[in-house]
Amino acid sequence: MHIKAQRTMTLLAGLFLISGSAIANDDANLITNPGFEDPNPGHSALPIGWNAFNMSASDYVDVNDVGAEVRSGSRSIRLRPATDEASRFRGLTTNIFRPDGSDLFDPDYTYLGGDVTISGYYLVPEGEVINDTVVGVKLEFRREPPNFSIWSAFEFALPANETGGSWIPFSFTVTDQMILDVGDFPPEPTSVSILPFRFFGGEFGAGTSPTGTVYIDDLCLVQGSSGGPCNGADLAEPFGELNFFDVSAFLTAYNAQSVDADLNNDGEWNFFDVSAFLTEYSTGCP
Repeated sequence: MHIKAQRTMTLLAGLFLISGSAIANDDANLITNPGFEDPNPGHSALPIGWNAFNMSASDYVDVNDVGAEVRSGSRSIRLRPATDEASRFRGLTTNIFRPDGSDLFDPDYTYLGGDVTISGYYLVPEGEVINDTVVGVKLEFRREPPNFSIWSAFEFALPANETGGSWIPFSFTVTDQMILDVGDFPPEPTSVSILPFRFFGGEFGAGTSPTGTVYIDDLCLVQGSSGGPCNGADLAEPFGELNFFDVSAFLTAYNAQSVDADLNNDGEWNFFDVSAFLTEYSTGCP
């Protein structure tokens, strides 16, 4: 590796450790039990606030389980490959009633009240690859109870089919413009269901069998943003906060010698740009 690149990676290593603790603003996280830490008192095989599709009790992973992968705390969720017709679709949803029946666990949504961003972490064990399967997160925007009907839905695939046994972040945003593009179909949505899932649409035993176990942890859903970068280090959405995605965006831009990484505007990419990024990142957003 080039000496300059080595120095860049060394200087930014600390930022990865700092920014890896959260993606979206935890204080604004609208998800109940986002890290799956709390089991359902009436059904300990599931985390409270979540309902499962075609998953076994063992897929609610405990850190003490053999081979378990947990990013933080003691629990995570595992999505295993399909093995038969009944398991083509596996997933979890927040579309489940609270214990007192007063409401659903689906986070509230304000129509055109700002972009909605879902983020989190996922891991594919070392040596495994997601194959012939769609794995991702679906956001279902729903109408006011007792209607509960889906107004519209947006589906996002995870960014990579293998992670080498490391936890990597993902982040997807439904913008107000995307909501407007759906059209005018009243009544407007008032909540959004969160659905991490995997789906196999091929034929079993025909050379397209699904592979790759996926673990998911530390989800976060927020609505609203500042509308743009807060400083030179705020290079990635969601804007208005500094996190792993900004560090990753800077590294990508730096290696590509993009203008986005030339923070001192001298037409070169060197220690001074790294130093400027570190300074602005440490300053943070207002």
